[in-house]
Amino acid sequence: MTVLPILLFVIPWSIWRQMHARPVTVEALVKLPLIFGVVATVVALTAHTHTVTVAAVVYNAACAVLAIAFGAWRGTRVSIWHEQDTPMQRGNRTTLTLWIVMIALKIGLGTLAAVTGWIPAEGAAAILAFFALTMAIQNVAVARRTLWAPRTPVGAAA
Repeated sequence: MTVLPILLFVIPWSIWRQMHARPVTVEALVKLPLIFGVVATVVALTAHTHTVTVAAVVYNAACAVLAIAFGAWRGTRVSIWHEQDTPMQRGNRTTLTLWIVMIALKIGLGTLAAVTGWIPAEGAAAILAFFALTMAIQNVAVARRTLWAPRTPVGAAA
């Protein structure tokens, strides 16, 4: 499996999708991170395994911190509103900027690791797992702001 279709189609499509208004539902919040996670797992289990080194563990931990931090940050910045009783969400300039910065940092970190020989080239499974994690964290933050948040009726005292 090549990383190219993922980088050129699936990830840009999923970010583009977030920039359009859509209802917040449990199914919608779970679906894409779950798909990315399952595919990452299948790819990892069927790919040639690399030796686990301390450097690889540190690199993957740094990537996980990056994914979690930016996912949480984006999740708190997604535009949220209600149409009748349906919570809605849409990305905005801030969330798009955070996506771009996170991807640039991830590319920079991967390039640094590969050029210095710190770790071998990153495979499709690691990239998919990174995006599954960051999307899942973002969606948890959105769920906390919508589905899990108590809703004050219009006109009620806060």
